[in-house]
Amino acid sequence: MKLVTTFSFLLIVIFASAQNKRFTYDYLFIPDSTNVSDVKSELMNLDVTDSGSKFYSATVYQSDSIMKVDLDKQLAATGMINVKSDMRKGLIRYSVSKKYPKYEVFLHNRILMDLYKVSEERTIDWKITSEKLKIGEWSTQKAEADFGGRHWYAWFTTDIPIQDGPYKFHGLPGLIVKLEDQTQSHRFTLQAVKNFSSVPEDIFGSKEISVNSKQYNKLLKDNENDPTKGLKQMQMGGVTMIMKDGQNAHMKDQEERIKARLKKDNNRIELIKK
Repeated sequence: MKLVTTFSFLLIVIFASAQNKRFTYDYLFIPDSTNVSDVKSELMNLDVTDSGSKFYSATVYQSDSIMKVDLDKQLAATGMINVKSDMRKGLIRYSVSKKYPKYEVFLHNRILMDLYKVSEERTIDWKITSEKLKIGEWSTQKAEADFGGRHWYAWFTTDIPIQDGPYKFHGLPGLIVKLEDQTQSHRFTLQAVKNFSSVPEDIFGSKEISVNSKQYNKLLKDNENDPTKGLKQMQMGGVTMIMKDGQNAHMKDQEERIKARLKKDNNRIELIKK
């Protein structure tokens, strides 16, 4: 009883402080529904401040930070840059931000060279159940909801009085400790909690284009239908560069490779209606 009381007191001290909190999740996911044995893993951070939160890949951010330093050194030394294929680590290139207290939700993602800020209009209608579960050091309770074409199970803890969680999920009476969809294609599990100083920004600092979900889904479909569209016509000084036959053949091969890769990426966290 004394240990429980001491632990509860420590939680109150930790989460009553004004310092920013970083919650790190292990994200397990199956990109290809036809190959369920191929399970990918990525560390994801949920950075929480008084004004909102940001959810992003810790792996990608660390990799991009190292890459930017290397490219800056190359540019300073030679006036040129050489982007090597093994420079970029991580698989989850998007991020999600939420603005408190209304919990306005935005997805941030690139399509080709453009960075988009996608507003989320849908709400998440949770059904809290009576089921409880001990996950690590956290006492949690189960909730369910339908979102993005999937049925989700969330285990939240009132020990951490933050109504947030991985990806776009929020609105429960405590932090989401574990989250998975019914098919177990996507699973987030809280691994660590610590303080941090500032929320990281996009490393390469592109200006965002604001769109809604409907516009974004159309852009995704257009890109999947013609994934090399941005490369087929290169604008230089207002002049359109027309590719030669050999270059067109190379572009066709590249397009087929990208389409084959996209075909295997058929089990995304949100299922888009065809």
